[in-house]
Amino acid sequence: MSRAKDVADQPRAPKPARRALDAHSRLLLKRFIADWIQPRWRQLAVAGVLTAALAVATGAYPMVIKFSFDKLLAGDVSWLPLVLGVIMAITLARSVLLYFQTVATQRIGLRLAADMQSTTFRHLMNADYARLTRDTPGRMMSKLTNDIQFIQQATLASLNSAMRDSMSVIALVGSMFYLDWMISLVVLGVYPFAVVPIVTIARRVRRNSTRTQAQLGGMTSLLAEKLGATRLIKTFRLEDYASGRMNAAFEEVFRLKLKGVAVKARLEALLEALGGFAVAGVILIAYWRISSGASTVGDFMGLTAALLMAAQPLKAVGGLMARVQEGLAAIESIYGILDEKPSNTDRPGAKPLVVKDGAVAFDHVDFHYGDASIPAVSDFNLAVGGGRTVALVGRSGAGKSTIVNLVPRLFDVTGGAIRIDGQDIREVTLGSLRSSIALVSQDVTLFDDTIRMNIALGRLDATEDEIVAAAKAAAAHEFILAQPEGYATVIGDRGVRLSGGQRQRLALAAAILKNAPILLLDEATSALDTQSERLVQQALADFTKGRTTIVIAHRLSTVQNADLIGVMDAGTLVEVGSHSDLIARNGAYARLVRAQLLSDTDAAPPVGVPLN
Repeated sequence: MSRAKDVADQPRAPKPARRALDAHSRLLLKRFIADWIQPRWRQLAVAGVLTAALAVATGAYPMVIKFSFDKLLAGDVSWLPLVLGVIMAITLARSVLLYFQTVATQRIGLRLAADMQSTTFRHLMNADYARLTRDTPGRMMSKLTNDIQFIQQATLASLNSAMRDSMSVIALVGSMFYLDWMISLVVLGVYPFAVVPIVTIARRVRRNSTRTQAQLGGMTSLLAEKLGATRLIKTFRLEDYASGRMNAAFEEVFRLKLKGVAVKARLEALLEALGGFAVAGVILIAYWRISSGASTVGDFMGLTAALLMAAQPLKAVGGLMARVQEGLAAIESIYGILDEKPSNTDRPGAKPLVVKDGAVAFDHVDFHYGDASIPAVSDFNLAVGGGRTVALVGRSGAGKSTIVNLVPRLFDVTGGAIRIDGQDIREVTLGSLRSSIALVSQDVTLFDDTIRMNIALGRLDATEDEIVAAAKAAAAHEFILAQPEGYATVIGDRGVRLSGGQRQRLALAAAILKNAPILLLDEATSALDTQSERLVQQALADFTKGRTTIVIAHRLSTVQNADLIGVMDAGTLVEVGSHSDLIARNGAYARLVRAQLLSDTDAAPPVGVPLN
């Protein structure tokens, strides 16, 4: 199996024209600076002052060295104590300034990364449900971690190179010109030859970085998938299969990162070679200048010290373009998220939902997930009276869960309308709509927090007494008290330290605490054992009294007492009636009941079900 199939493929876009890429990069960089850098101008100003002071101290070194060598060669040692004192003072000043400058710039970079993560995560939480299901959690995690880390590193490199290193180079070059302008011109004349290779290499870094970031997203997604499936992997003895898949992903990331290292190493090697030529030029010209009396040994030593001190900052400045291109690739990825506008938003003039009876009406509802030729729901008509319970049954893929997702506007209908007490749900505010709805599903979502907090998700401002009352109503109070720390027990990722029935009862407790007038139950008991199902069903029976409830059920025995049962097939409602009415018709519902009885010999036959 090839690596391309082991990990998510990322198609390679055709290479754009260099000029267009440059223009796009400039616009992207300009936007990033306006959005994230300019608002931090006060911190930048502080870092700039510290950097300037550090550069002045750095530029003073060659002058002190020139002075000391000139005096030494002249046989005048009376200045030695002063020279030593000045060198120690400069060193101490540079150390203190370097510390504060490093902390100041790191603070800017770290704060920027944290703010970008917070903003991007909030944007994702406010995005359409369809958008959140389009990417795997692993890919989104990679954008919030790996991509933003690239941006942070590029920002810090820019701050240090554009400010500290550039100022240090300027100060040192100023010292060099003061000491000997001719030699300085020779040195500076070498580095312009590096401009074209630097730009070319930087473009390669950008392309490789884009692929690397995409591959990191695929690797993170695959890793989350495999770590979340350890139970299946162990029981099916799939350790080698899972390891092979992950090894392929790791190897691909390794290959791309190594390629990036090799590309950047070419740049460092180029700058190193140019530095060698510059030193050779200094020695050659200095020998001629000293022998002719136009310069002194002190000038030469000061120039050499300045050149050696400028070597590392010059390398950093030269490699800045590569870091910036890496950051631009990540910035483009993050803006790809931030620029997405949710479609499920409050319409102009939307008003809060006013719930009186809680009646829900589906009026010729159509819905498709993207391809209009493949409808998920078609011409769905159903009236759910206020305080009544309606069950939706049917084979997998019939569209039952889609109907439940349409009520809180996780998706918007593509035809027809859904009304609550006569109000089109698209014309009311999303906040008021979702505040009026509680959802309990088979796939329970719990957080790695305390039991108390997981119940309080139903209403974050609930009191302790209200949380306990909700737990009791959900038949959860007793097992909670049996936990090591009661309501303060941390239940682990997705409630892994609890049984399936216990997790389901906590989810029900949260719904009870929310006390919404409309309740959606999406196969809330299908995965439970008999004892857990009995407890949850009893709690649900008490909770649904007087509450409008739409139930999706796999076990038909759990919906016999519903006020109305709707049978769905291929996104369409094919039968509606009570349990006894539908059994008497001997149609689609009766066939479903018979099929389930044949597959579950332990189930007691519902009253009146014909067995043939």
